[in-house]
Amino acid sequence: MKTITQIKKHAAFGIVFTIAKATVYIAPLLVAEILSKEDFGILEYALAGLGMVINTLINLGVPSAYPYFKLKNNNIAVDNVFNFHYTWLLAFFIISQVCYYTFNFDLSYFIALNVAFVISNQLYISTQLKTKEKISIAVLFDSGVYVVILLFVVLSYLKIVTPSIQVVSNLVQCYAILYVFHAIYQFLKIDFKELFNNYRSVLAYSFPVLIGSLLIYFLTVSGRILIEFFLNDYELVGIYAFYFRLSAVIVMLHQVINIVFFKKMYQLNPKILDHYFSICFGGLYIISISAFVVVPYILPYFSEFYETTKNDYKSVYFLLCTQMVFWIATALFSNIIDREKLANKNNKLFLFLLTVFLFVLWVIKSNLTIQIFTFVHMFVVFLATLIQIYSLTKKQIVFKKSFYTIIGINLLSLMIFLFLL
Repeated sequence: MKTITQIKKHAAFGIVFTIAKATVYIAPLLVAEILSKEDFGILEYALAGLGMVINTLINLGVPSAYPYFKLKNNNIAVDNVFNFHYTWLLAFFIISQVCYYTFNFDLSYFIALNVAFVISNQLYISTQLKTKEKISIAVLFDSGVYVVILLFVVLSYLKIVTPSIQVVSNLVQCYAILYVFHAIYQFLKIDFKELFNNYRSVLAYSFPVLIGSLLIYFLTVSGRILIEFFLNDYELVGIYAFYFRLSAVIVMLHQVINIVFFKKMYQLNPKILDHYFSICFGGLYIISISAFVVVPYILPYFSEFYETTKNDYKSVYFLLCTQMVFWIATALFSNIIDREKLANKNNKLFLFLLTVFLFVLWVIKSNLTIQIFTFVHMFVVFLATLIQIYSLTKKQIVFKKSFYTIIGINLLSLMIFLFLL
């Protein structure tokens, strides 16, 4: 009976995960077929660019603190902090609405602010659910804003709404209202006893994580922001974002691993994690490159966006397929860095790498293209992974197999890029 129950549980998770992550993957690609390349670039800039930076800032690292205090520290005295955090997010949302309607600033920034509020709530709720091993519900929350994007696609195809960036903004704003009510509900549950002291305890842990999260973002997935800044072209942002999304098919597989083993990341022996990580990286790389080979034979029948850009941006697509593996590696190692309280030491090296990265982009700005940017960025993400592995050695935690796997992937990709593309 227990076995049957487990099978049903995993089957239910499989169905929910497939639907939710298919939405995350497909919705932006469908939007690219509806909006102009420039408008799609604006949406991606707000959705996965500036919105993600603001989300990281306003969340203060608290989502990462939750599993630490609940699983590793087993501290229930700070629960009032985790309830109060929703109030802080609500205050941000209210201020952003007042500012927009008072000063009427650019729509791309307004979308980014609303997306930041939504994703902050999604991430925070999802982290709490994963910690409690309620993974199916967690997956649904992770996908919330993309369900809204998919709704926009459906309504546009049915000609119920005009396919414009303004309509997308309105839908995201309406979705954000749901989290306003949730914040009010959480506020009513707050126990204010020792709230200030508890908040300081949580932030003492979470602030280094916040800095680390920002650094990881700029090192790994900041392409949309940096392309807009250095090339000043939303259409190029849209093209880059399209191939970034297309290459992210393996990220869905990584999310299965991260969700199912989220709790174990804070509990398993590093040697066991090293073994599984190395298998994970190698397997995901094979899948990613296989997708790169197969896509040109299938996607042209379904995507005008791809058909009109595939020849000029083939190398960008390949480099992003490789970068995804390194990005996944940084995400997995970040969990271990956080659990071992190495964020401060690791952040110093990340800051140095980020400074060098931005300096290189500034130096080559006059000759910078999206192809050159993607190559440089891929190599930076590769170095970020090696930095994390090095930081872990400070506590005699050695990810030897993972190190050699990452090195091998990078060398193979460089040879393919230089001699075959």
